[in-house]
Amino acid sequence: MSLDLSSLIDNIVGKLENRVHEYLVQLVLENKLMVKYARGETSVTQSWRTLRLGLYLAKDNKIAISSLSAENPDTILNSVISALDLLRPSPFYAPLPEPSGENSAHVDKVVKEVVETGDASKEVEEIGFSEPGDVAGKVEFWYTEELLVGSNGAELRHEATSFNGYIRVFREQRSGQWSWTSTVYDQRLARGAIERATELAELCRKLPTKRVEPGKYRVLLSPMVAGNLVEHVAMAASAGSIIFGTSFLQGRKPGEKVLSEKLTLWDKPRDNTLPGFRGFDAEGVATIDKTIIRRGILETILHNSKTAKLMGARTTGNAGWIMPAPFNLEVEPGDARVDELIEEMRNGIYITNNWYTRFQNHVEGVFSTVSRDAVIVYEDAEPSYCTERIRIADTMPRLFSSIELIGREQWPIQWWEVRIPTRIPHILFKEAYISLPQ
Repeated sequence: MSLDLSSLIDNIVGKLENRVHEYLVQLVLENKLMVKYARGETSVTQSWRTLRLGLYLAKDNKIAISSLSAENPDTILNSVISALDLLRPSPFYAPLPEPSGENSAHVDKVVKEVVETGDASKEVEEIGFSEPGDVAGKVEFWYTEELLVGSNGAELRHEATSFNGYIRVFREQRSGQWSWTSTVYDQRLARGAIERATELAELCRKLPTKRVEPGKYRVLLSPMVAGNLVEHVAMAASAGSIIFGTSFLQGRKPGEKVLSEKLTLWDKPRDNTLPGFRGFDAEGVATIDKTIIRRGILETILHNSKTAKLMGARTTGNAGWIMPAPFNLEVEPGDARVDELIEEMRNGIYITNNWYTRFQNHVEGVFSTVSRDAVIVYEDAEPSYCTERIRIADTMPRLFSSIELIGREQWPIQWWEVRIPTRIPHILFKEAYISLPQ
């Protein structure tokens, strides 16, 4: 059954008028098909259809924000409006900005058809998950419609598809994993992930296993690991992180050198090949591609209208009603092939996947993250042995100031440890502190 989002949102807006001074109403209809694999075979196929309602309400400088199911919104709607009278004026309040965004759409027919029919059998066969070997993973097909209407005059629509997933290949006691993401169905991306995961698992199967001693090492981080850490770098440039005291960029200003001059990091909401693309932010302001860090220099602090007012800046089109955030990330590539990165590293550790990234001190950027799957130790630029799980225990400023080389081949990555769609190459670091998980 199709939903008339315009009628739904008009009904909600009608109940808000004359009861609040400002409002933004966001309706998001998400249609998703997920296919999971285990031992080379489909284990689970599930479909979801969810309708989410987002509310931003303001009255007498008081702000109430809520996100809820939109199936039966009336009771919650009245509760949120009533809650405004109980709140204190917010120091974050700023009038809603004039909308400048534009409608955006990028719909892939194959992905939309898969979601609507609930049948991805053809695509699964093309990807090749049923090939011999112990294989596990997940593929997701998304079709999303969004409407944003506001008292500031915003009337905007976004429509998009995405195709993403990850694959984990096992060879005896060893494994390799890789991920991909796109706005269109592209079997080459998925097969490329399978091939890369298989290569890593096969390499570790053939090598001996040895323990790594704690200490400082040169490290080569795959796009999976580098993508996870770069996401934290980008979020440190959010004005929300700076204001709330969870950023190692706190106290730093645009124009200051903060990391290695080899690093240039973009927010690219206008890149319609990555699923975070869109023409407007949560306040209806136009999105723009921008450098967050250019050659190691902090260039852009990400703002919505509230943080911009507090910090004497202008919104960058990155709202978040609470926290400004990037939409798509891209690390500018270098010139080196992966084998050249390994040759430059000579003696060091290639970490291919990670999880459990945690901060012990946000302001100083003290963090740790644990390796997962293949960890390959190189001696004289040759793979010498694989090791069990290790931990990077360092600080973001120190680690990202020690970049030696950046690869030239970029990979579009998104999975549960890389939430923001990110296009990124391999990155070689001069040194990182390595310890052993307890």
